[in-house]
Amino acid sequence: MNILYVESSRSWGGQEYRTCLEINWLNAHGHQAWLVCNPDSQVHSKASELATRVVTMPLRSRVDPLCTLRLWKFCRQNKIDLLKTYSSKDHWICLPLFVCGIPLSRARCITDPIGSASRAFVFKHGCSQIVADASVIKRQLVKQNGIDPAKIEVIGSAVDLVKFKPPRNRTKFRREIGVGDDISLIGNVGMIRPDKGQLQLVKAAPLVFEKHPGARFVIVGQGTGILKRGINVRNAIDQAGLADKIIMTGYRWDTPNVYAACDMIVIASLHTEASPIVLREAFASGRPVIATKVGDIPEIVRHRENGLLIEPGDTQALAAAIMEFISDPELAARCALNGFSYATEHFSFDKMMEAKLRADFDVVPKKARREPGSIDSRGVTPSQRN
Repeated sequence: MNILYVESSRSWGGQEYRTCLEINWLNAHGHQAWLVCNPDSQVHSKASELATRVVTMPLRSRVDPLCTLRLWKFCRQNKIDLLKTYSSKDHWICLPLFVCGIPLSRARCITDPIGSASRAFVFKHGCSQIVADASVIKRQLVKQNGIDPAKIEVIGSAVDLVKFKPPRNRTKFRREIGVGDDISLIGNVGMIRPDKGQLQLVKAAPLVFEKHPGARFVIVGQGTGILKRGINVRNAIDQAGLADKIIMTGYRWDTPNVYAACDMIVIASLHTEASPIVLREAFASGRPVIATKVGDIPEIVRHRENGLLIEPGDTQALAAAIMEFISDPELAARCALNGFSYATEHFSFDKMMEAKLRADFDVVPKKARREPGSIDSRGVTPSQRN
């Protein structure tokens, strides 16, 4: 099957990273897949580093006949069987191609409401299917927007379990940031933006330092847009006088080493988050997790069994949960072990891709389905059939 992913975002985050991994997986498993993105975007630069097959073209606005024509020519030349879009702009740019007969799969990766009737209309009538990252998204689309539930597939995020599998070197990243092996290190990984809750983590930190002055925090990631959101977090740290205790590293590719170095991972998201990759990576790394009740997190994290759950925006509860893991290493170890077991059973990237292929095959014409020897119409390989 030949699939074209269209991503107009200029910023790089978990969803864009996963898109590149999906494309790379498809190209390694007998399919053909490409990523269309803006030439001057973070997506282009990061995708190139991942050796993702990239096609650049300006994706300026939702209504851009020239861009749509370029996409149409590409689809014709490369016999594209399926389009995949992620945002309103992507979707509207590709809508004429859907009207002309190319199946279109719309991903929905956030829990924010759709909003206007025109946006709901394009979900209802302007795509072949909707792939939602979490069941909470499906419930919203059905209840709030009247979308047929049969049109919505729920497929959560997943990760390369081998890449993150413990044990890994705990000291490498710690030495780089100047944190000793005996120091409690609290990690936060992800794009820096208001809904991710890094500012709430900074507010919670002084409460932790009152009881555990030797603890340290590390925030790994970069701000979106012109990176000013990262500067806002840095300013909050400086204003609190905590520059020597809360370390910001910027974007890192070596996240397995980051997780291995941390005693716990904090997901402080306030809203928007649907199926956080960081939760999957932390579980797969065998790290204890503190997470807010957003997206599909409450469906995965069982409080005090495989992690600690807190309400979004509650800095007191966030600080208390961090101190509980520091003070009770047995609880932290139990949550880490149970989280790792959950990841092994539920977060396989291969299984996620097989589920996505099954959904894709349901909406493409039969001519795009592979003959025996590749993945069949159910998204299953010959070895799996046997």
